[in-house]
Amino acid sequence: MAHSPQHLDRLRLRHLRLLELIADHRSLRAVAQHLGLTQPAVSQMVKDLEFAFGADLVDRSVRGVSLSAAGQLALQRTRTGLATFSHLAHQLDMAEPPVLRIGTNPAVMLDLLPSALTLAALAEEGPRFIIRTGLAHDMTTALWDGEIDCYVGRVDWDEVPPEAAVALRHDPLMATELVVACAEDHPLAQKRDLEVADLAGHIWALPPGDSRNRVAIDTGLRNNGLPAATVRYEIAADPNSLLLLARRAGVLTVVPRNALEATPPGLRALDLPALAMPAVQLGLFTLVESEQLRAVQALRDALRHAAQSATGIAAT
Repeated sequence: MAHSPQHLDRLRLRHLRLLELIADHRSLRAVAQHLGLTQPAVSQMVKDLEFAFGADLVDRSVRGVSLSAAGQLALQRTRTGLATFSHLAHQLDMAEPPVLRIGTNPAVMLDLLPSALTLAALAEEGPRFIIRTGLAHDMTTALWDGEIDCYVGRVDWDEVPPEAAVALRHDPLMATELVVACAEDHPLAQKRDLEVADLAGHIWALPPGDSRNRVAIDTGLRNNGLPAATVRYEIAADPNSLLLLARRAGVLTVVPRNALEATPPGLRALDLPALAMPAVQLGLFTLVESEQLRAVQALRDALRHAAQSATGIAAT
């Protein structure tokens, strides 16, 4: 059945919260008790929702109720909307300047995002920024759940559910290659005619084995007939610490080139084209319904300028 725009306009916030309550309690009687309503009233709310969206959202059985596949999708999307309402109510209640909640990766915080946030075009908007860093999967989940307004970083598209992928607006910013880095006084930094085979036997500081960067270096080594890297230090989602260990402990590491270039002198990228590691693609991600926020638009423009300055070419 088709959805009903007229009935959509009549829905209230408690209709949207109803889906989460059904998922939690799996009983209309329990939901009614929680809301302080009668069970027939809750049943009518379910019918209102289903008629408005034009889909069967709730499966009923002798064991109770549960959300259908359509109901689970509706629940995820309404969670995002409810989180946005809650965030807005908090801002209005506190009488604070507008807040833009940004998710990002630690490597992006070393260069691209700070450069964007300092641009005058963004400062004119006057928002306050709450920045949260983490792994790509965690940040895309936070965006999908409405915990952040936008995400600046990389996305592993094969890990994004299809229903989430179609709801994301993606603005490509720049690509940065992965490089093997070491201290300037490391023996490999002084070697002429360096080859991948020269990496054999050296000690590494790397992210965990399931991370994209770790997979990239191990794959590159194996493609050149070498075993996987011998890792002494394993650090998750912290390129700054990896680079610090490379400088002080004399180990090799792998980081995006933009992260290396944003650190103090004392480190060098090794020229090893035969490793053929894939570039890291960075972009700005928002939910479709948030892409027109003024603060998001200002951040998008600032990021494009920062990416253009970093690469020397216009961001696509």
